[in-house]
Order: sequence, then C-alpha cells, then structure tokens
Amino acid sequence: MKKIISLLLCFAALTGYSQAQTDVLSAAQKLIDEKKYESAYVLLDKDDPNNEKPDVVLLKEDIVLNYFVSSMMHQAFALKDLKKNEDIMQYRGQDGSFSMFHFQVDSALIKLIALYPDNCKLYRGLAFYYNEVLNKYGGWLGDEEELEQKIIDNCTKAIDGGCADYATYHNLGVVLLMQEKTQQSIPFLQKATELAPDQADAHYNLAYAYLFTDQHDNALRHAKLSLDLYQDKELKGDAARMVGQILTEQKDYRNALKYYEMADKLIPDNYYNLQPMLKLYLITDDKKATATAKRLFELAPEKPTVYQALEDAYGTAGKESALISFYKAQMSKYKSNSIVMGNLNFYLGNIYLDIDKATAKEYFLKAKELFKQVFKSDHDVFGVIDEVLETL
Repeated sequence: MKKIISLLLCFAALTGYSQAQTDVLSAAQKLIDEKKYESAYVLLDKDDPNNEKPDVVLLKEDIVLNYFVSSMMHQAFALKDLKKNEDIMQYRGQDGSFSMFHFQVDSALIKLIALYPDNCKLYRGLAFYYNEVLNKYGGWLGDEEELEQKIIDNCTKAIDGGCADYATYHNLGVVLLMQEKTQQSIPFLQKATELAPDQADAHYNLAYAYLFTDQHDNALRHAKLSLDLYQDKELKGDAARMVGQILTEQKDYRNALKYYEMADKLIPDNYYNLQPMLKLYLITDDKKATATAKRLFELAPEKPTVYQALEDAYGTAGKESALISFYKAQMSKYKSNSIVMGNLNFYLGNIYLDIDKATAKEYFLKAKELFKQVFKSDHDVFGVIDEVLETL
C-alpha cells in the first residue's frame, strides 16, 4: 500500500509541476499579446533562470528574436513593454534607455537537446535562431557555409520529428536556394506556401526557384501571388519585376512591359527595372525607349555599368545606330564633364569598331585625351585603349 501511495504522490507532484508551468506559459503569452515583452521575459526568466525547461526557453527565444528593441550579436537583447497603440519597429534602432538581457539562445537549446534529444521543438527553435543570426549578422557563429549547414541539419530534424512549422520549411528552402540547390529547395518552399498561403515571401522564393528551373507557368503563378500579397512598395516592386522577367522569357513582351512599368512606378529610377524595360521598348519599337534610355543613363553617367547596360539593350534589339545617336545627343549636356565625355567617346569608339575603324580610332584617341584630365597614368582604362589602338 505504501508503494502505491508513494506512486500516487509522485504523480500528483508531476501533475502540479506541469500545471504550474502551464500557468507561467499562459501568463507570459498573455503579456506578449498585450505587448508587454519585457515583463513576459522577466516572468519566464524568474521561473526558469537556468534555462532547464524546454517550453519556457522556447518562449523566451520567441520574445528576444521577434520583439527585441536592439540586439548585441543576438546574444544580448534590449526589451521594452509597449502601449497597445505602439509597434516595436517604432523603437528598433532608436536611441533610448532599455533593459538589456543576456540570453545565449544557441547554448541553452544545445544543452536542452543533450537532455531531450527526442524533443523536435528544440531543433526547430535552434534552426530558427541560426537563421536569424545568418540573416542579421552573417557568419559570426562560424563561417556562413557552416551556419547554413546547421540550419539545414536542424530543420531536417524538426521535419523528421513532426513538429516543423512554416518558418522551418521556408528557411530550409531559402538556404538551399542560397546554395544553388534550386530543384532541391522546391518541395520545402511548396510546403511553406501550403502551411501559410498568405505569406508573400514563400510565394516569391518559390517563384524564383521555379523560374531558374525553367518551370515558367508555376513561376508566374507564385510570382503573381506574391505581388498581390506584398504591401511594402519595395517588395511589391521586386515581385512585379519578377513577373515581368518571367513573361519576357515566355516572349510575352507586351504584358511583360506592363509589369516592368508597375515596378518602375513602385520603385522609380531603379537600374534593375529600367534596363529590362528599355530592352523591351526597343524590341517592340515603343516610343518610350529614348526617354527610358535617358533615365537609365542619368543614374550614373560616370560609371561603365550604365554604358554596358545600354549596349546590351540596343544590341539585343539590333539598334546600334540609335545608340550612336543617343550618345551623341548627350554630349552637349555633359561637355564640361571629362569623365562622362571620356566614356561617351570610349563607347562610341567601341560601337564603331565593327562599322568604321578609322572613326573608332578617332573616338578612342579623344577618350584617351579626356581621361588624362581626370585619371592617373596607371589607370586601367589607358591600357584598354592602347590595346585597342594597337589593333587599329
């Protein structure tokens, strides 16, 4: 009888412990819902100061990673209780007096995994932590490849254990994309969109994976979904650009232009919108081509990248003569800028190499004289010009 009573008492004690922990977790979650992030963390830390309770540690991780005001290498976190009408982003990155809490999430979770190797929620939490470190700090816990592998390993264990969530599948898919394992990433990104169909990032990244595996119809569907879901102008513009890129690869140029124009309105004067948009205007003989070329040129007329982009766009459309006219038209505006004038002459010479070598030589010699006014004699451009002149 004593043995039975002893077992009953033991069971009662365990039941009481479980209820006490449930009460603490519920109270902390209520504080989180009320935006009392510092108070929630303090409550949990008081209950488990040595980080011995898996569920408590995981909720502490949730607080510090999602609601920090500032972070010191994701090893110490500033927290604050907010008012109902406030948002944490109002304070993030701003000066102020905040309570700082040291919490080495990775060390706490690794210690718990050694004690509870079958608790897949711990692997899920560790994968999420490593992913946050990678996104915000790069490879400070090791090189980036090592950190990526830790994310892959822990996400896989969480999936195998049956407790993976949206973030687990999405983060695993994105890391595989980063490693250029594009086809391998698709099933995980697909699962992420199934678990959270309203998450624009998952659709965008899945569209990217489909695009680079030449599955254009699937890519287009998910790119359009991400475009509809994004609210941020920058992200929405990126999604519109991807739709434009997919339609371009499908040779649906007219519709592709509509999405590039949408991207241009959302993110004006963006090189990655203007260059493909110019190319399509030239291919379709659209009158907006010259104005778009000017906008692209004026982004950075002193940088070779702009001239290379213009050569690519006009060359693809077979309209080099129009580019010659465009370059000549810019000379009156930039006649007092030796770098721009040098570039204009250099790239005109480059076009004329296949048309009229004598004219090409004149432009290269003029470019050399202009560059001498602004560059030292050991600048790379002089070596390039001299090499071309030798062939002429």
